[in-house]
Amino acid sequence: MYKAYFNNPNNFISSGQMSWCGDYCKTHWPEEVRHILRIADDAVNHTFLFDLRWDMERTYEPVHFDGPVKWDYQPGDDPEFIFQFNRHQFFICLGQAYALTGNEKYAEAFAKLLESWIKENPLTDHSRETTWRSIEAGIRAETWVKAMAYFKDSPVVTEELMELYVNCLTDHARYLMGSYKYFQIKSNWGVIESRGLLEIGLALSDALEISKTGETKTWIETAISRLDEGLRVQIMDDGVQWEQSPMYHNEVFHCSIEALRLAKRYGFSMPETFVHKAHQMARVNLAWKKPNHCQPAQGDSDETDLRDLLAQSAYLFGDPVLKYAAYEHLDFDGIWDYLEDGVKAYEAMEPQKPDFLLKDLNSSGNFYLRSGWNEDDDFFHFRCGSLGGGHGHSDKLHIDLVLGGEDILMDAGRYHYVGGPIRYELKNALSHNTPTVDSRDYLTCLDSWGVSGLSPAYRQPYCQKGEFTLVQGGHGGYLQEGLGDVYINRRVLAVGTGVYIIADTFYGSTEHVYQQNYHFNPDGTVELSEQKNSAHYTGRNAEADFIFDINTEWDAAVTSTRISRNYNQMESNRTITLSRKKNGCCTLVTVIAGGKKGSYAKPQVTRLDVTSPARGITLPEEDAHGLRITFNGQTYVVIIGHKDIAGANEMLCADGYMGLGTVLVFKPGEPKTGGTVLCW
Repeated sequence: MYKAYFNNPNNFISSGQMSWCGDYCKTHWPEEVRHILRIADDAVNHTFLFDLRWDMERTYEPVHFDGPVKWDYQPGDDPEFIFQFNRHQFFICLGQAYALTGNEKYAEAFAKLLESWIKENPLTDHSRETTWRSIEAGIRAETWVKAMAYFKDSPVVTEELMELYVNCLTDHARYLMGSYKYFQIKSNWGVIESRGLLEIGLALSDALEISKTGETKTWIETAISRLDEGLRVQIMDDGVQWEQSPMYHNEVFHCSIEALRLAKRYGFSMPETFVHKAHQMARVNLAWKKPNHCQPAQGDSDETDLRDLLAQSAYLFGDPVLKYAAYEHLDFDGIWDYLEDGVKAYEAMEPQKPDFLLKDLNSSGNFYLRSGWNEDDDFFHFRCGSLGGGHGHSDKLHIDLVLGGEDILMDAGRYHYVGGPIRYELKNALSHNTPTVDSRDYLTCLDSWGVSGLSPAYRQPYCQKGEFTLVQGGHGGYLQEGLGDVYINRRVLAVGTGVYIIADTFYGSTEHVYQQNYHFNPDGTVELSEQKNSAHYTGRNAEADFIFDINTEWDAAVTSTRISRNYNQMESNRTITLSRKKNGCCTLVTVIAGGKKGSYAKPQVTRLDVTSPARGITLPEEDAHGLRITFNGQTYVVIIGHKDIAGANEMLCADGYMGLGTVLVFKPGEPKTGGTVLCW
């Protein structure tokens, strides 16, 4: 069995390649080397802490076994520990540690842990819910095959161990062949499982008895077909995975580039539709990468650095724009996956700066605006799309805001998947930077994954003219029985990337409490003014002011809330909630402005009357708002109408400026009639 398996040159890394990659990692990734050696040493001592970058469910307290490892051990009320544990990413760390040091203790630990798992975890009805969930079976296929590649020359990899290993991989493949149902077609599970099936089929395809039956060929063909089907179904036209969580977008994306890596290594082609969708997913990572290089914590996501995936995809797709947003050198795991030739090819690529600062991912309802591609630039995200299934949150009309490279407004994250108050709290609309009604969510959590009260998002086209950008959308979540009669429309007018006018219009016919919620970065402080008409955020390197609509009767309150940037990690932060009780329609307006400390001055905001010159009347606030904003030496007059334009002579006027449209901006020194029309 040993000879047959390792006759396939793709099933191992040669000693020369391990030496070259190890030296390269020690030179360019010394911190990663120390991290991997710590994980490997912990595994040798039966201690497990899940803190790899893409561990889906991280932990912060190590679990130690004094004796044999108990593979279905659950330290608390969250079964995700079992699932993360049985993915065996630490097997790859043991292999990398062996390559880096040559120390046989890592090979011995790998052999003992592998044998222990195989002998103690038969596939049963019970284990299908713990150590043998199909998604874990798919992930283990990758971790086992990749880990074994490091240990070919170790004496602990015996004929007996290889027989156990190959037979258990065969069981995995047969199990995965039967696990694919309708759920898998549309879920990240299906892509993850199919990637594992492909991994096993290719690893066992050369000179093994099972390959002679044609079974491995069937596995490979089935896996490729399912992977292509998965991306065709799950990836929207804009490249976003439909579950609307960057974390799971990237789990699917990792599986996609893993399939492309295998195709490159084994010399076959993936379908063109698959390659196209995978490349689209890579470009999405570029679009939503924040200045700190992380993905937003949207839906069930951690705030994870994207540069490793961007580096690997830049190499695979030969895309220099992706390299611009990635590392200068191929990332640590990419080095071991693509070896010396891949590393040198990546180094030879000339990065190319992206040619856009605005990206509208219209199919998924995600919009991004940035001032540049540096770590101290501004970044704005507006969300108006579908829920995204069990990993989605009540985040319609949510915004994220980064100024001067520092997070100002943030998503509250996910924390864990245990059904109960914390899970439901963090999925709630009140835990997002959204408008809400009567302090209620528009969805009801039935358990960790299910909800009732689904309603569509109504995304409207964005408009950009010069320095002005308008994005808007609405949803009917509060039109449902038991929640009232309110339709919400949010408009965000950006002036450059340093000023944002948030106008939330609530269209209703009875009395409600209308609200805006703003959740702040816990690394800073936020203070409400004595008059409660503004607030100031002070961060480490940036600051921002929030100026509220001072001419209306509303209340502003700062409360202590919670935010989770990574799974199993919770921090206290501050939230401002603006509330106004009103009968019928209402619009809440907030002006946000900010930038780097030392180069930012607080804006001056004045409320203006809006008139209808043709009718000779001042319009009520239900019809329109007018603002004069002075910021960084420039003054703007903004008119926002809340109703349709009616009548051949109907125009809106404020402070002597007049135009036709529902969102108008004027600058002193320019004609007082017309203005910049962002929305008709």
